[in-house]
Amino acid sequence: MNDGTGPTMGIKYFNFLIFMSAIIFKSVVDAFIIKNDPYGPLNLVKYIILVVGILFYLFQLEIKINQKAKLIFKTEFRTLMIMCGFISLITVYYILKNGEFYSRTLQEFAFLLIPIVFSFCALNIFNLHELIFCAKVALIILGIGYIFEIGPINFTPSNILSTIMNISLAGGNTTSSNSIFESSPFADSLMSLLFFFGYYKRGNKKWLWTSFFLVLLANKRLMMLFSVAIIVIAYLPNRVAIQNKVLGRWGWIIGAVMFSASPFLAEYLVTPQAEWIFLQKFSINLANFWMGRDSMVVNILSSGFVSHGLGSTYVFRGSLLEIEGVKFLLELGAIGVIVISFCYWKITKSHMYSMVMMLYCFLNINTSTSIMTGTFSWIFYLILLGCCTYYGNVYKLNSNWV
Repeated sequence: MNDGTGPTMGIKYFNFLIFMSAIIFKSVVDAFIIKNDPYGPLNLVKYIILVVGILFYLFQLEIKINQKAKLIFKTEFRTLMIMCGFISLITVYYILKNGEFYSRTLQEFAFLLIPIVFSFCALNIFNLHELIFCAKVALIILGIGYIFEIGPINFTPSNILSTIMNISLAGGNTTSSNSIFESSPFADSLMSLLFFFGYYKRGNKKWLWTSFFLVLLANKRLMMLFSVAIIVIAYLPNRVAIQNKVLGRWGWIIGAVMFSASPFLAEYLVTPQAEWIFLQKFSINLANFWMGRDSMVVNILSSGFVSHGLGSTYVFRGSLLEIEGVKFLLELGAIGVIVISFCYWKITKSHMYSMVMMLYCFLNINTSTSIMTGTFSWIFYLILLGCCTYYGNVYKLNSNWV
């Protein structure tokens, strides 16, 4: 942490304590409670702690603004808040059109909003050195939580070796897809930290490899694929220049356009007709790839679903629709999908590493769940995106930090 004495140092420690308290509570709840009570009240406490942190941080930011201090990540924050505004308007339209409001809508809006506001605050409350320290402590906390979720007794050399030897990207009912180490609550948070240490590798190799090892064990196919890519990029010659390359002023638009269309493609690929075509013509078993998510979408499409805005598929099904891109398409329509895609891709500013990270996030959105289940991972994704944009030169000039 920064050198300092008196109240200022006390505030810095309290800032850190709030951030880590939320992560500790997430780790404990996800390790011991969420399997038996996934939608219980204890699961919401971690979000309450984050909201308390936001309020405390915003008070400090107001003081900084009054002192004419320069804030970072303002343009990106504004873009994402405009996105939230559009989602709100679309939701209100569907509520008025179809005549019903669900409390789940507010809950999902909070899941969307909290990482955006918290990451903006964190980027302006903590400096780069402190953010890297937070990431290290978070990895320790989440790593311990993951071990307890799986059960410490299962972390034997033979089980670990067997899992690594059977790693596969195949879906369906296979050895690799039913690993004892598979984790849904912790996987994406660990992945966000792997991206973080993949960028800030210098001086942090043990943190990079620890996060890589945990992500591999957590056994999520897309994460395993990108985890290898992160390691490869991290060890490329001239990696700093490669990671910080800007792919043209409008490079981000390619990703935005592709992932505006991807939910439509995903909606088609889950249909029995598409699965039959791929099996007959290409010998690709899409049903194995989707691992039951295709049935979720087909059932909701054939059951007369009517949108009431954000969160309405959850109310209709009684649980999350686990292809989030299709979920947004059904709830918010084409305009909502386009707004989400363009706003998130715009804030990458065509920065190479940020775009690789956003590519992973949007592939995850269109094959699984991400934003609605990944508040803590998105906090670190957005913090890292801000670091890539605003601390690039500092990183080069002060490499002893990282």
